[in-house]
Order: sequence, then structure tokens, then C-alpha cells
Amino acid sequence: GRKMSKSLGNVIAPQDVMRRYGADILRLWVASCDYREDVRISEEILSQTAEMYRKIRNTFRYLLSNLSDFNPQHDRVTQTEQFPELDRWASSRTRKLQHDVSSAYDAYQFHEVLRTIYQFCVLDLSGFYLDALKDRLYTEARTSTKRRCAQTTLYAILRVLIEALAPVLVVTTEEVWQIMREAGWVSEPSVHLAVWTAPPDVA
Repeated sequence: GRKMSKSLGNVIAPQDVMRRYGADILRLWVASCDYREDVRISEEILSQTAEMYRKIRNTFRYLLSNLSDFNPQHDRVTQTEQFPELDRWASSRTRKLQHDVSSAYDAYQFHEVLRTIYQFCVLDLSGFYLDALKDRLYTEARTSTKRRCAQTTLYAILRVLIEALAPVLVVTTEEVWQIMREAGWVSEPSVHLAVWTAPPDVA
């Protein structure tokens, strides 16, 4: 709660933060601050920010790993009536996420963008959807419609998260995008050249 001052010796240099945590975590901290109030930074706050980053990165890893045998150009399910209720719920939550994030960006409320995305990853995905989806992903036949519905939904979630976080997690989202590009999922050379896509309407 005290201002940084060289005489007090409580200065935290951005270069030190980047060396220890990386540039994306520094960007994540900046974006998570409510600039209408006093901006605070400490080792504890940076540690919490790093934990938020790990959660988001692990979400990317989980989504990518479960899409390793999926190609949206060939395997995507397009018939709305084929999606189970669970996938319809996840798609509905993803559309709401995209709407809320877009509104927050338009209002320059970057901390609301991150709060909304983080809660989506923790509560909607890890806390419910991904856990409930495991049986279908791991026990259904590889090319079964039920499994492809799940992967279609996961791919839509990944696209929305990557595009929504690209302005903040510049390096991380680009790394994920290049993986997607190498797999033939996307054509744009960079996530920063991509246009936001709408998740499928399967609700």
C-alpha cells in the first residue's frame, strides 16, 4: 500500500519481474490491475499472478492434448441435433464468455477480461465440463460422433480463449497458435492477424 521509492528500497523493477517470471506474466499483472484504483505490486501479488497464468496455460495444454487426433476441417460435427446436452451447455457458456470479454475490452476494463476468463477456466471448465467429459473422451471410439462432438466443442473453446487472451498473453497465445497452424487448423500466420470467430451455436 505504499508508493515505490528508491529511498525506501521497495522498488520492483519490470526487468527483474521479466527475468524471473517472463514478459507474459508481467503483462498479465498489468492487465489484471483496476487502473481506477491504486495499483499495487508485491511478491505475493506476482506469485498469485503466476498461479493464474499456470492455470490458463494448463487449460491450453489440456485442450491441445485432447485435440491431437482432431482436424476441424474434416472431423468437426456440424449437425446441431447431434450434440449432447453437456456440449450445448459448454457452447452456451463459451458464447457468453466471448460476449462478456468483448464488452469488457470495449470498455477498457482489462481486469474484467481476465477475471471473466479465469473464472471460466476454473469454474466452468476445470470445475465441471472437462471433468464430466473425461469418460467420453477416453472411452468412446476414436471417431465416434459423441467424441467428435466433444472435440468440436473443445476446439471452439480453444479458439475463443486464444483470441480473447492474445492482446495480453502475447507470447503464450502465439506459441499455441503456431501449434494449431502446424496441425493445419488455422491459416493465418499469427494469432495477432486472426479475426475473432464465433463459437458454434449448438444450444
